[in-house]
Amino acid sequence: MLRWQQAEGKRHALDVAFPPRPEEQFTTLCGEEMTVAVCDVPQLGGNWFDPTCAECRAAWLARC
Repeated sequence: MLRWQQAEGKRHALDVAFPPRPEEQFTTLCGEEMTVAVCDVPQLGGNWFDPTCAECRAAWLARC
């Protein structure tokens, strides 16, 4: 399942069944390894203010 996750200053796309939890790493659609922080999870008080990763957006659209 494709989903978006904020991490390390951008919103990245990933293909996983469940979203990563804080301090977990994940591989983005653009091929980067990211680590989720507590401030990246809206349900834990974080915000979605970071810009979308252009490479992840292109990879997402290519799958549609």
